[in-house]
Amino acid sequence: MIDTATNDLNLLPNPFVTAYNKGSGGFDRRHIFNASFIYALPFAKHSSNGLARAIIGGWGISDITVFQSGLPLLVAYNGTDTIGLGGGTSNRPNLVGKISYPKTQKAWFNGATAGIYTDPVAPWFGGPNQGWGNAGKDNVRGPGLNNFNIALVKNIALSGKENAPGIELRFESFNTFNKTQFAGVDANNHDGNFGQVTSIFTPRNLEFTGKFHF
Repeated sequence: MIDTATNDLNLLPNPFVTAYNKGSGGFDRRHIFNASFIYALPFAKHSSNGLARAIIGGWGISDITVFQSGLPLLVAYNGTDTIGLGGGTSNRPNLVGKISYPKTQKAWFNGATAGIYTDPVAPWFGGPNQGWGNAGKDNVRGPGLNNFNIALVKNIALSGKENAPGIELRFESFNTFNKTQFAGVDANNHDGNFGQVTSIFTPRNLEFTGKFHF
């Protein structure tokens, strides 16, 4: 997806050249895979042993799996003003090297460690492009997501009649394998933590719930 403004055209960084902000849109997530299933476990389903059927039978498992690539990040220049237009505008740095992805907490991408971004130069100091940086819009990809949410369900019938009252017990896990999943990344090139991960998605949560249906 290509655009010049993700939300409001009033947020264009360069009000004179719309194409300066042309690039991957803020919602341009390239790959998304979602899968879900519910499976009733067959154990002791037709057992003549009532105790075995009550304890082992009636279990089910469900899962929601999400794989998705990251959203583009706008690397912003937040140093000394080089365009002289005051508020309502924003600038980007110059990109002078190749972007790579160590994908660590200290460096999701190599912006700060490799010196691939430099400051734009103001036109009154002989700088090109009227002081605007040449780094393309959204030239960095943020972290993606790889998540499993798994639940075990136990249905307990209170009688052998069809549609009889019963109890449902649910043991649920979110981010089941407790994988650390990066979320936010600092993309302001004059911040002390430029290129570093600033937040993560929710760690594993466990829940137990019960429901009486009649």
